[in-house]
Order: sequence, then C-alpha cells, then structure tokens
Amino acid sequence: MDKDNEELNKEKKHISGVVHVLLSYSYVIFFLAVVFGVIFDIIFPIRILNGIIYEYIGIGFIIIGSILIYWAQATSRATSKTIPTERDINFFLQGPYKYTRNPTNLGLTLTVFGLGLLINSFFTVVFMLITYIISKVIFIKKQDTILGERYGNVFQDYRKKVRDWL
Repeated sequence: MDKDNEELNKEKKHISGVVHVLLSYSYVIFFLAVVFGVIFDIIFPIRILNGIIYEYIGIGFIIIGSILIYWAQATSRATSKTIPTERDINFFLQGPYKYTRNPTNLGLTLTVFGLGLLINSFFTVVFMLITYIISKVIFIKKQDTILGERYGNVFQDYRKKVRDWL
C-alpha cells in the first residue's frame, strides 16, 4: 500500500509540475499585457474612462482578483498535502475550484482589468482582452487535455460541472 501511495505521489508531482509550468507561461503573458499596455499608453495616450468612479471600480477589481488568486493558491497548497488513493469529483471541488476551473487566471484577468481602469490605460485593457483569448485558447485548453489524460472520467465529470473561467 505504501508503494502505491509513493507511486501516486510521484505521478501527481510530475503532472502537477507540467501543469504549473504551462500555467506559468500564461501568467507571464498577463504580466506582459500590463507592461505593453503601459508602454503603449505612454506612446499613444488614449483616455476614455476619465473619472474617479472608474478608479474605485478598478480598485475593487484588483482587490477581488487578488483575493481570488490567494484563495486558489491556498487551496492548491492544502490539496497537494492530501492525496486520496480513490479520486472522485470532490477531489476537484474545493475552494474556488467549485465555481471555476481556473480561479488564478480569472483573478489575474480581474486584477489586470482593474489596474487598467485604475490608471485609465486603454491599452492595458485591450492587451488584457488579448491575453484572455490567448490563455483560454492555448493554455487552458492544453491544461484541460493534460488533466483529462491524468484523471480520466473524474476530470471530465468535473469539467462538465464547472466552467473554465469566463
């Protein structure tokens, strides 16, 4: 039995490592959306959302997005410490993962959008939308394929029950 748990731990760490590397690429793109958005706004200043109300809305999005990212990361850490030998859909339905399959990406989207509103950066918002599409089409799709191969029907049931992120 200990040998089975040891194999399961090795397998989970490998899959987790592959998924986390894949997701880190997605996170880098969100960072680049902010950097390029600010650079483009310096070069081509377009101000369409003037007003303090947009700054407050932006702060709200940043706070909500940050809380969601923290909650997702804390849930992932706690889940990685306990690995059940028999997995069912409840293995996935923990923390924010009950509501979205990709809470960190959703949190990053909200945070970057909020930053765009806060600093009235048209291009940050535009690049955030482009990043959302790239992340959804490339990284989330690839992650779902990897997890589907790893967890089989359990992940497919989870995928049917919970939406990806937007």
